[in-house]
This record gives sequence, C-alpha cells and structure tokens, in this order.
Amino acid sequence: MKKILFFIIFFSINPLCAENNNLKKECITDVVKIDFNFSGTGNVSCKIINSRYIKIIIKPELDDSINPSPWFSFRKSKHSESIKVELDYMDYSHRYYPKVSTDKILWKSIDKSSISLSKKDKVIVIDFPPSVRQEYIASQELVTEIWYYDWYDKLEGSGKVKAEVIGFSVLRKPIIMFSVEGDTKNPYILIIGRQHPPEVTGVFAIKSFINELISSNELSENFLSQYNVIFIPLMNPDGVENGYWRYNENKKDLNRDWGKFSQPETIAVNQQLNKFVTNRRLILFIDFHSTYKNIFYISDTFNSSIKKEFLKYWLDDSSADLLNLGYDYLIINSKAIKNGVAKNYIHNKFKVPSVTYEVSDTENRDKIKKSSSILAKKMMENLLKLD
Repeated sequence: MKKILFFIIFFSINPLCAENNNLKKECITDVVKIDFNFSGTGNVSCKIINSRYIKIIIKPELDDSINPSPWFSFRKSKHSESIKVELDYMDYSHRYYPKVSTDKILWKSIDKSSISLSKKDKVIVIDFPPSVRQEYIASQELVTEIWYYDWYDKLEGSGKVKAEVIGFSVLRKPIIMFSVEGDTKNPYILIIGRQHPPEVTGVFAIKSFINELISSNELSENFLSQYNVIFIPLMNPDGVENGYWRYNENKKDLNRDWGKFSQPETIAVNQQLNKFVTNRRLILFIDFHSTYKNIFYISDTFNSSIKKEFLKYWLDDSSADLLNLGYDYLIINSKAIKNGVAKNYIHNKFKVPSVTYEVSDTENRDKIKKSSSILAKKMMENLLKLD
C-alpha cells in the first residue's frame, strides 16, 4: 500500500488549486486569511468585502440539474476579531450544513445561531467569533485520499484482504480493488462506493459494512469460507481530491456511464466484471451513495441463483434492528434498462440482486455505522442460511 500511496503523491495534480479566470484562491486581510490550498476544496474562490467580511463563491465543475450538491471547503487562520464569511451558491441552493474542524479528523456542526440564510437559500452568512486556532470549514467531513489510505492499511493489516490496482483515473490515480477470497469457486459479492464525491455519509456506511464482513468472529469466518467479496471503495479519486459536486475529471457522471464505459474508472471495473460473464459466480451487487433520505433502491430477482427476492428478504429481516436503532429508511423498487446506473446495468447484465444503498446527508454518524454493521451481519446470516 505504501508504494501505491507514493504513486498518488508523485503523480497527483489539483487543477483547482491554481489561479483560474482571475478568481482569488486566497483572501488576506489584516484580520484573517482564508484559503483553499488543500485537498477537497472544490471550485471555490473568494472576494474581500472588508477586513472582517469575506465572500466565497461556490460553483459546480459543470452546470447540471441532476441532484445538485453544492460543495465547499475553506481554511481560515486564527483571528482576534469576529468575522463573517458569506457563501454564495450562485444559481444553486444550500444543501449541506457547515461543519468545522481544527485537524480534518474530528468535525462538529457549526452552531445554528451563527448561520443566516437569504435569497431563497442561495446565500448563507456564517458569523465566526475570535479564534486562537486555524480551522477548516466544509459542507461535509473531508474524506479524501489520506483518510482512505489509513483505512486501506488497516484492511491489509487484517491479513484477510488483498489490494490490487485495476486501472487509473483520468489524472492517473490508481483505482484500487480489494478482494477477500477463500475458494475462488465460491460465489462473489461486488461492492463499490464514492462514484459521486460529496456523498460522504455513504463512505461511512461502506467502511462499517466492509469492516463487519471481515471481522474476527464466527459469523464472518463462516461467511468468508463460503463467499468471496470484492470491493472498490473509491471509484472517483479525482473528483474527491478536487471537491467536485458529481463528476470525474472529464466532467462525466460515473453513475451514468455503466454500459457505455467511456471513462477509465468504469472501464477498469468493467474489465473485472467481464471475468464473471461466463462463470456466473457473481450473485450480489451493492453500490453506496448519499442523498436527502435513507433509501434502498433495489432491483430484485425472481430467478436468482441465491434466492427469490433476496434483497426484500434481507432488508425485511434487518428491519426490526434498524427501527430499534432509530434508523428510518425507504425501500424503493427501481429498474431501468438503459440509464447507465451501476445498479441497473449489473442487474440487467448478470441477473443478480442489485441495490443502491443511499444514506441521508444528515443522518447521525453513529447510526450510520451501527445500521450498516447490522445490515452486513444480516446479509451474512441470510446468505449462510441458503442451500
């Protein structure tokens, strides 16, 4: 994993950190400095209104009406006076509730009393009291490559997981697939995540889900003796590092590219999928995302190689534990033939149960982890019950 990390550091570039169309990438007054010179900041620029008032302009990488996810992140220096920071979403509306951190590890929501909305939620103003420390402010927690590689090291340290570079992104960042394989004749489950960069709650869910699958307990050991798991946690590394709202570096939505396979990220995964065309050992597909609510979009099967309507059976069996946790969700049957969505492509191509696992933007982080752990356990239990 250290070799892969070196490759990333050596070859990665962040085009949004440079000057673009004379927009300022940092604003400095005699009171405070605000800048965006770190991973995951997004297409943002700033303007000095006065020494204690900075305006930040937030733009998408490409104008798009599909599920806008106005993303921002900035760093402010310590300041001895109160300041105001205005976030101008231009043609879009406020979505993510701002969070603050001093180390990009521990985050908390900014006090609601410090935030005012105006112009139909297209502008918000945050009041910051004096601060003795530098702080990061972001629309969601910053979960960038460094976060992933810390997790990857732990995965490999478990002794159960093998990492493999299966391709490269537009900016030549590796697409990394992990596999947990016992007997290669056993059935396979494919899990992917982070096709869309801002969807951080889905990241917390996939991590907890995977960690549960490879836990050192009897359930996991029995499961992994009968099933193989392959997973690709970070499908869009360029978009994540550059703070994009939805796209990859080519300004393409990866979750509308399945079947076309025009982008290097989806091409890399398709090359792995081709291995399952003849051997019929792929039995289940899960794609982690985020949206406004907790939703499971399912494409179930009636003639599955594992069980008729397995997804409904699995989710119904999980419902009591999820509701006891206070994790509210919807299950929506969703099928389409040619819309380029990963779930639909895999379902139609391989005739296997496929689910888009959506997590609410605002869901309690502890509930996300506990609910995904419950779902992983229930998935293993129900698969092990099958003949």
